[in-house]
Amino acid sequence: MRLALYKWLTLISFVLFIGLIPFTNPAVAATSTATVLSDNAAADVITKDIEKSAEPGLRAQHPKAHGVVWAEFTVEPNLPEDLKVGVFKEPGKTFPAWVRFSNAVDKDDTKNGVHGMAIKLMDVEGEKVLRDEKDAKTQDFILVDHPVFFLRNAQDSADFFNALAQSPGKPPLKFFFSGANPLKWHTHELQILMAMKQKKIDSPIATQYWSTTPYQLGSMAVKFSTKPTSSSIERSANKTPDYLQTAMVEQLKTQDASFDFLIQRQIDPVKMPVEDPTVEWSEKESPFQKVATIRIPRQAFDSPEQKAFGESLSFTPWHSLPEHAPLGSINQARKIIYQSLSEQRHQFQRVASQEPTLQSFTPSLLNSDDRPS
Repeated sequence: MRLALYKWLTLISFVLFIGLIPFTNPAVAATSTATVLSDNAAADVITKDIEKSAEPGLRAQHPKAHGVVWAEFTVEPNLPEDLKVGVFKEPGKTFPAWVRFSNAVDKDDTKNGVHGMAIKLMDVEGEKVLRDEKDAKTQDFILVDHPVFFLRNAQDSADFFNALAQSPGKPPLKFFFSGANPLKWHTHELQILMAMKQKKIDSPIATQYWSTTPYQLGSMAVKFSTKPTSSSIERSANKTPDYLQTAMVEQLKTQDASFDFLIQRQIDPVKMPVEDPTVEWSEKESPFQKVATIRIPRQAFDSPEQKAFGESLSFTPWHSLPEHAPLGSINQARKIIYQSLSEQRHQFQRVASQEPTLQSFTPSLLNSDDRPS
């Protein structure tokens, strides 16, 4: 009975994980996680394991871009006073932005999996939280097409990647089914990962995205989401390995795309924890509220030059004003992980890692009225 159960779990796990977690990473020395690691130590473990599996010169996270597009981010004109914080402090203000749409792992768009939307606001005044980039004029928001994350904290993240490293080429069953006591199994996390693995979309600009982890908004904790509002969406009939980029190209040739940028307030710290991104905050108790509009004007974004510019960009939730600082241990770990992986990628490409300015690249907008000044 136990053997049959083990075989069943192995088979199901293998099917679910293919396409979401890369299993090509070579064997690496296992790091003991018997004692609780600090967020920084956990981040170091994760970074080393990811570096082992990442293809040199490419992003370790969300490596395949469907497109990096020019956009406008306009703050709602009638925000309540408690939301007039950070980039939202001036109602009606419009920030130019770059938006990157991506796959989490798969290069083949026909395979199910997680998709990402990374937003980089430009010309954002104010000192930023990263000491080495405190004078940068950017603000990033990182989102995926699932409302929750499948790991609770930095320690669990380290254990998960350590399990991957110990069993290269195999599902990390040791993390999800650790020991003989079912009460210690990570079945909740596995269920979330199963749901994330099943994601299939028609177009990156017709999909809702969530931050999964919480962020500061002045004195509040909030989560972010983007919800598409375009009246009609171009869907590629021919599902090729690059059909998601094709759908974007065809849509932005003829019409704009748009999203509502939403925030969800934490109103109950127990039901809506900061330190556990596997918990979905109830929309019934705390509905999402629109704070800005993202408009992606008609444009040609698939030139080799724009693709190269897009690959030079780095996205991290820590490109941020203090008013929007990331919260929770997962985000603390991301601070170290993203920075280390970005530095490694830029060193391989022999280009400097620095935040872009409005003069860094000129987008190919199809309506002259949309051209950035």
